[in-house]
Amino acid sequence: MLRWYVDGRQFHSVSRSQPDGTSWNNMASHSGYFLLLNLAIGGAFPDAIAGFTTPTSATVPGYSMLVDYVAVWTTGTGGTNPTTTTTTGSGWNACGEIQAEQATSRSGGTIESTSDTGGGQDVGKLKNGDWLRFPAVRFDSTTAIRFTARAASGAGGSVSGLVEVRLGGPTATPVGSFAIANTGGWQSWRTVPANMGGVTGTQDVYLTFTSGQPSEYVSINWIKFS
Repeated sequence: MLRWYVDGRQFHSVSRSQPDGTSWNNMASHSGYFLLLNLAIGGAFPDAIAGFTTPTSATVPGYSMLVDYVAVWTTGTGGTNPTTTTTTGSGWNACGEIQAEQATSRSGGTIESTSDTGGGQDVGKLKNGDWLRFPAVRFDSTTAIRFTARAASGAGGSVSGLVEVRLGGPTATPVGSFAIANTGGWQSWRTVPANMGGVTGTQDVYLTFTSGQPSEYVSINWIKFS
């Protein structure tokens, strides 16, 4: 079975039983595939459509196509989670640790080395209005009702803010959040859980940051859902 998704929503599928056996084997029984992203303005030039003169005045060249990510998932065996290969961007299993520095796009913060357990990097010193985007997070059929973040803060004593999860865009209504203030330093890490509305399927997840003060107030190492 092949399934196609746009922004986490399936729009087409083809099963083995639909084409003839030869066509299916020609498609599936080899290694090496290519993804083609095509921005077309038409195909019947010139004057190949009965009753029409083409191109028309509405045929305008010069448009562009913006693609944030392309991901290919191959189902594992023996009940394992799907494995993921990507050309740009990625996809994540919601139940695993999603590293903050792997966000495919972000507004604000600084990627830095972390002294947290396991080493690696974090996104540091996030402030009001900043966000991290994680496209194609796979919640599958399990309803996630909690998210957990590994967070630290060296903010001043009067500075605090929210860490929020939103689906689809950075201005969507949050499905869950927690408040955080100074934890003892920008590398003083805590695992902070928060309840959220039930989420299933494959989602574009935004981690957003809201505060009444303009100062940086939180660093994030990873998030995960359960």
